[in-house]
Amino acid sequence: MFVVHENFEYFLKSYSPVFPTEKPGDSQIERLEKILPGSLMEFIRRYGLVAFHGGLFQLCDPDEFRSVLALIFGADSDFHHKDCHVVGYSAFGVLQCWSDKYFKFEIELPLGVAYCRALTLPGWKLAASADHIASAVVPDREEADFLDVDGIPMFDRCVEKYGPLRQGECFGFVPALAISGAFGPMQRVDNIQRMPALEHFSILAQLEQFQLATLTPTEVVPVRPIG
Repeated sequence: MFVVHENFEYFLKSYSPVFPTEKPGDSQIERLEKILPGSLMEFIRRYGLVAFHGGLFQLCDPDEFRSVLALIFGADSDFHHKDCHVVGYSAFGVLQCWSDKYFKFEIELPLGVAYCRALTLPGWKLAASADHIASAVVPDREEADFLDVDGIPMFDRCVEKYGPLRQGECFGFVPALAISGAFGPMQRVDNIQRMPALEHFSILAQLEQFQLATLTPTEVVPVRPIG
């Protein structure tokens, strides 16, 4: 039996958790135990699929979003939706994913990019155990928030304008940034709507071909198309 990892204990104390009304049942726990590391599973077993930062980031059941990964990955040579798992997502559609092969990686749905250090960092080597890496799956508030065209965080203003998110909801740009243009004038709170996360994420997954990319201090650098 695992104890709750100290990172998760910190998240509970410092990241404004929002607890679900129901915890996962035995069958759901048994299913998730087959695909997720022990540290993450022990947290989910005890507390459920918790949201953090007042709803800015939500843990989720990977099977709920497997169809989204299938749309993004297609027939990609490195990624497959059956062995990659969405374990959480931000209010604006940044997916935190887990893979036994690549461990933690991220898909930024609004921008159509995926970041996976195991595939883009030359000489990448595992620096810690799977349990320790999985315990860092919850981003801090600054990292989880999304910036408008002026570089100002959007979440608190979206909550004020549209109300707090319920479990399974997200804030989506209308029109999507894949249509209106990322970092353009439509990237504002006024162009946000509250909507079901799975529905919106499925639409974003089909609007453009995603790119495996790396981040520099000033830009997103595409490495190759995905799919």
